[in-house]
Amino acid sequence: MANGLLIAIFALVAWLLVMAILAPKISKSKHFSLMGPILMIKAVHKRNILDSIARIVPKEAFSRLAVAIVIVSLIGAIALLLYEAYLTLFIRVAPSLSLGEYLVLPGINPYVPIFYGTFALVVSVVIHEIMHGVLSRKHGIKVNSVGALFLVIPLGAFVEPDQDEITKTDPVVRRRIFAAGPAINIILASFFFIILIGVMMPAAQPIHNGVYVNSVTTGSVAQISGITGGSEIVSFASYSGSNLSNIITDSTIAPGTVINYTSFGSGGLYHGTIPAGVDIAQLSSGYPAAASGMKVGEIFFKIAGQTVWNLTSLGNILDSIEPGTIINITAFNSSYSSGHWHLTYHNYTMKTASKWDYYDTYYPLYNSPSFKNESFIGVSLDYSGIGYISISSLTTLIFGASALQDFPNGAFTTIGLPFLGLTPVPPSIYYLYHTPIAPSIFWEISNTIFWLFWLNLLLGITNALPLFILDGGQFFKDTLSIASRRPRLSFLNEKRIKMISNAVGFIVFFLILWQLIVPRLL
Repeated sequence: MANGLLIAIFALVAWLLVMAILAPKISKSKHFSLMGPILMIKAVHKRNILDSIARIVPKEAFSRLAVAIVIVSLIGAIALLLYEAYLTLFIRVAPSLSLGEYLVLPGINPYVPIFYGTFALVVSVVIHEIMHGVLSRKHGIKVNSVGALFLVIPLGAFVEPDQDEITKTDPVVRRRIFAAGPAINIILASFFFIILIGVMMPAAQPIHNGVYVNSVTTGSVAQISGITGGSEIVSFASYSGSNLSNIITDSTIAPGTVINYTSFGSGGLYHGTIPAGVDIAQLSSGYPAAASGMKVGEIFFKIAGQTVWNLTSLGNILDSIEPGTIINITAFNSSYSSGHWHLTYHNYTMKTASKWDYYDTYYPLYNSPSFKNESFIGVSLDYSGIGYISISSLTTLIFGASALQDFPNGAFTTIGLPFLGLTPVPPSIYYLYHTPIAPSIFWEISNTIFWLFWLNLLLGITNALPLFILDGGQFFKDTLSIASRRPRLSFLNEKRIKMISNAVGFIVFFLILWQLIVPRLL
């Protein structure tokens, strides 16, 4: 199958060539024009639709609300950029994102689905532009044309207010017009978010109260047993319901004990057996466990002579050992044949590393002086090869409720759902819930609402940034002009306002570049 990014690049190059060839004819047309490589298809006789909408929009109430929303969004966006720039100083591993992952475009960014992404993007841009036009007409400013934007695919719409009238109008009015687009996107994002958590989430009821398997360690007993990502563990030995969530930290099952479990997925309930215990999900290169020859998927039995019952006991054992101590670890791997599990034990000897040194290198923000006396061997852990979250946590996650329950971390997680592979919601999840209508239809509606929320929020906050190419740039400049009318700020003449606006825009642009470049230099 051809690479999607290559197809997108080919289509874009072909588009650029066609636009270059047609540019002379397009420049002579009153119905078409180019904005860089973007084709603008203009309708000069359909502008009365804006007047119709303007009649039902309360000018003063919406204008004041829009300005307030953009001010808050502008401050919040800059604060977030500053915080992210600060965090990049502590990133030690350079990310390897492709160019397509920096562009929030359907079909180019692998995390933005073509159908949901294109639909939500077009809706968001169209409404954004319509509100610019509506506020222009509300304040008596002429709109020369309305139309559609194309860059290979439909990108949305545009509204073209008369530039001379916009330039000459009072900064208070102009600021309201530029605030209208980002504000309506933020308002729509809030509306769709409320629909998600207030309507869609209560309508999806889990069939079982187990744990959702979000990963299975390669070579682990879970993989051998046939447990797959996207399924749900309903029972594990005597653990069921909410107790399953804490099995990795609180298990009292002796490591190596073969227990019965029940999983649930598209094929219904499945009953199987599996050896219990804390297993290695990942090894850190250059650290004791990897250097000793331990393997991913192995289950811990004893560390320094003490039984590893769960993650808590493993942590307590290592925390009580001074870094640099030589320890013995017993672990086992498993195979299954003739209806039985066969455990093979291995002994490893290693010299422990310092937990403080590890965190100082990779996670300095989370380091603690107490770590200087605690050992580290360089492993990430699961339970019996299963990475999981509770089904109740999954529900709040995929519908965005975690943004409210664990603010602000939950909000970042909600925004990051596309990068976690949880939106569009995978079909495997459909079978874990009762829904009021056919599951495929219900989840398609949920996915559409999520992407309308996601892209409206992104478009609104991005456009609030004080960059000269965005609405926020002119908004910020007009805000300074309005402020200069106060006696104490009368020193803000036109020249100084322009200088401050350019300086702030440069700082914002620098902060964006900082996050792309600095992690690769550290």
